[in-house]
Amino acid sequence: MADETFQDQEADLLSQLEERVVKALEAVGTLRKEKALLQKEVEQLKSELGSAKSKNKQAASRISKLLDQMELPVSD
Repeated sequence: MADETFQDQEADLLSQLEERVVKALEAVGTLRKEKALLQKEVEQLKSELGSAKSKNKQAASRISKLLDQMELPVSD
């Protein structure tokens, strides 16, 4: 009788452990997918940032050229 109770408890513990392991594996899988998506998003944002920096440099260059072409008032 005591042996059967011990075996039942052991089986319950193993079942609980198995459930926890399965949940942990599912969580790891989900986190890996989320990480991959976030990495893609980071790469896209880096690309957009590079493009924005390039446009900013072009605009600054054009403004600088326009300012150079403008006549500045001469003070007497």
